[in-house]
Amino acid sequence: MGKIVLFAGVDPLATGESDYPWHPLSVLTVGTALRAAGHMPVIIDCQIEPDWRTKLAEEAKDALYVGVSCMTGPSIGNVLDAIGTVREHAPGVPVVWGGYHASLAYRGILRERWVDVVVLGPGEAAAVALAELAEREGGLTDPASLAAIPNLAYRDGRREISLRGAVADRILETPYGALADMSTVPPLDYTLIPVTAYYTDRVRDLSYLTSWGCPHPCGFCSEPKTSLRRWKGLPPKRVVDEVEALWKTYAPDQISLMDPNFSTNTQRVIGIVEEMERRGLCIQLRANMRAKDIVNLAGHIDLERLRKVGFSAIFVGCESGSDRMLKLMTKNATVQHTIDGCRMLSAARIVQLTSWIHDLPQETDEDSDLTFGLVRDLAQLPYNEQKHHFFTPFPATDMYEALFGASEDDGRSQRDWARSDTYSGSAIWSGRPDFRRRVLGRLLELREQHPGVLVRSLPRLMEV
Repeated sequence: MGKIVLFAGVDPLATGESDYPWHPLSVLTVGTALRAAGHMPVIIDCQIEPDWRTKLAEEAKDALYVGVSCMTGPSIGNVLDAIGTVREHAPGVPVVWGGYHASLAYRGILRERWVDVVVLGPGEAAAVALAELAEREGGLTDPASLAAIPNLAYRDGRREISLRGAVADRILETPYGALADMSTVPPLDYTLIPVTAYYTDRVRDLSYLTSWGCPHPCGFCSEPKTSLRRWKGLPPKRVVDEVEALWKTYAPDQISLMDPNFSTNTQRVIGIVEEMERRGLCIQLRANMRAKDIVNLAGHIDLERLRKVGFSAIFVGCESGSDRMLKLMTKNATVQHTIDGCRMLSAARIVQLTSWIHDLPQETDEDSDLTFGLVRDLAQLPYNEQKHHFFTPFPATDMYEALFGASEDDGRSQRDWARSDTYSGSAIWSGRPDFRRRVLGRLLELREQHPGVLVRSLPRLMEV
């Protein structure tokens, strides 16, 4: 069994998304599957390894392949640098790109010939199958062998006429294979990374996953395309077993449950709380929940019970204070859900880290007024925190296609996508500068009135 190098390109410190590094769950899940299959994964993370290029250049030389992963945005630049490093120092080693951005922009990635293969959606099974294929003669260059592996896109060596009338590489996709039953997936192998190297003087945060996917159709979000609105979760007992073990082994201050939507299954959330109560546990937890789910959850369990077992903060994607905009975004929730959910969490003394998107397509001044009226009201709650973004379209999402039209390949370059950031603007969509200036002015007023509420960098105007 051979070595596979996995490069994590996400760097939330560089974008202002976080003031501490995140454990690289996207490559850790893949590395766990590879090790369980008998392979030797090596994880390199640009967040904590300043000299990562030198390490990557050396490790890649005898690898079966190098896998890279990132989100849409500035972290693409890290991945492109990593690919360049591999091509220079290990030119014969195949490169595979997976993760959120690759699943959305795979045609552009392959058209530009950045990598040999792209993994679409869940990558654990595909990563193992690719490792086994790489050990055989022909390796990842054999289209017939690649065709037998689910969740891939690749060039098959033939040329075709594109929809734009140009002669281009033919790109094939294999059938979509969803993640296996979560109860059969091995626990994340944290020994693959130096867990405590991600701790800072301010906080010892540990990232963990309890579920995969999201069933909701939000038009601005990548999840409907990457998980096809499917969701699977670990059973409550296993979640508590693993959280308790991580708490004892690595002594974090808090564990961040990085699920796209932790609250998808109300009974599972209740089961996790009851299991923690049964064991007498209080472990500081942070999770992502929809406001509508919080209201529903409160109808089945006192939210004080969540706080008593350690749920200290809940991320709530509120997006807008206008019901008209929420409907256009297919959020499947209302402003009243936001109000009720935040008030219920505040009454239970649980922090609500609310997230807002400004300068949405078709957003009017009246819609913006409604959003700022709501954020000012919520800012008066004792446990309310906020972060604000400018709208940035992600490739292949419904709102992107509403702006630019649906296309198999929109012709964008990955360097363009690397200049897309919900804080500093987007090379793909600059929005309305005057509208954004007004938003920034109102956010500065909000920060002056409620200095402890805005907990992330303010969005910035795109530099031309």
